[in-house]
Amino acid sequence: MNSGSNQQPVVDPSREAPTLIEVQIDGIIGPTHHFGGLGIGNVASLANQAKHSHPKAAALEGAAKMDQVASLGVPQFFLPPLVRPNWDFLIRCGWIDSKQRFDRSEQADALKRCADESPALLSAAYSSSYMWAANAGTFCPESDAMDGVSRLVLANLSSSLHRGMEAVERYLQFTDLFRGVETVQVCLPLPAVDPLRDEGAANHMRFAAPPSSKSPLGLHVFVHAATSVGNTFRSRQSSLASRTISKFMRLPLEQLIFAEQSPEAVDAGVFHNDVIATSNRNLFLYHEKSFLNADSLVQEICIKYESLFGTPLHLLRIDDAAIPLQEAVRTYLFNSQILSLPHGGMHMVCPVQCEQSTAARELIGNWIDDARNPILGVSYAHLSESMANGGGPACLRLRMDWPAGWLSPSAPPFHASYRWDERASQKIKEWIHRFYPDRLATDDFQRIDFADHVISAVRVFPLRG
Repeated sequence: MNSGSNQQPVVDPSREAPTLIEVQIDGIIGPTHHFGGLGIGNVASLANQAKHSHPKAAALEGAAKMDQVASLGVPQFFLPPLVRPNWDFLIRCGWIDSKQRFDRSEQADALKRCADESPALLSAAYSSSYMWAANAGTFCPESDAMDGVSRLVLANLSSSLHRGMEAVERYLQFTDLFRGVETVQVCLPLPAVDPLRDEGAANHMRFAAPPSSKSPLGLHVFVHAATSVGNTFRSRQSSLASRTISKFMRLPLEQLIFAEQSPEAVDAGVFHNDVIATSNRNLFLYHEKSFLNADSLVQEICIKYESLFGTPLHLLRIDDAAIPLQEAVRTYLFNSQILSLPHGGMHMVCPVQCEQSTAARELIGNWIDDARNPILGVSYAHLSESMANGGGPACLRLRMDWPAGWLSPSAPPFHASYRWDERASQKIKEWIHRFYPDRLATDDFQRIDFADHVISAVRVFPLRG
């Protein structure tokens, strides 16, 4: 595996393009899952701030969703939870003297002082936001890059107090996941400065040919928002970050589009593109108020798509009259997980809120009944705890298109410790039942015995690389 470098692309026209297989990588929901209200522009997170959370139920809901996906034959992987509270973060913020970092009485005192004087900072140190793996980074398969190298650019997550600390930790995890693979490059995040704020694949869509085509190419759409997008919420993805990531990935211009979010959507709680628009291969599902100058953008996407693949893109445009912005945000219809099935066709994993919404449920039913639509079926996931923090099925996973060789039986088992199968599901659920609290209040964060417990729990996670 190569780590981040800025070497110039070397195009090899004779290289054989690989067959790609869609892979899902979910973040295991951690034992400190709570409602800190720290998500900028995330209306669910803000509305539920300081309410009691239920970490055990949350983690089991996430595990059940992975079971659903794996049962459909889609390769499912996971990322272990990160250690929280993050003592290094509290040290860097001045709450603990680095010389006394292992002094238990110093730690206990720091937790109590921080809870009294800076509760948001303590909430950030305990955050389980790494569960939303869609923000971990942006991936480009080798077939799309001019130099034939797959790249994962880790997100710096610099716009949020509680998320920026994840970047280096995720770099270490993905470096381990891809160990021994020479054709993938795990790239360190962009510098954590405001003009380069990046929140990963939640603001990126990759279109590809329909399953009947053998073309491995992808059309990449990077979505950002203006620096000042509206009257209420600030943008979390910058144009400069998106353009810089596209350069990292060595993408040719004919496979690249940049789009801007609608200010109205951002102010309605669309803090990431995947709350209001999504894609899967030759399918584009979007709300009419997703983008600035939406009609011209969609036309550009359709023209580039057809020029690449010789077939039209399948559009599912949802008008505001059918699903108003507020209902789209409440149900997270557009954050449904659209899966490519191994034998063709697609399947949607939707939040149960979509099933409970008459308008959303009828729309989904019409898509499935339409023989021209690639969506063949739907299942509903109960993700009440994640949804209460503004994270639906697609937020919990990072989707990648891997060369088939990475998953072949003859390939080195570089990913064996991260594969979700029956054994992993059973062991991880047993671990969750043993260590996770049923109920959690933010007042628990100032207790050193609670900190000791959750740190010990993560350190004995049953499956390690």
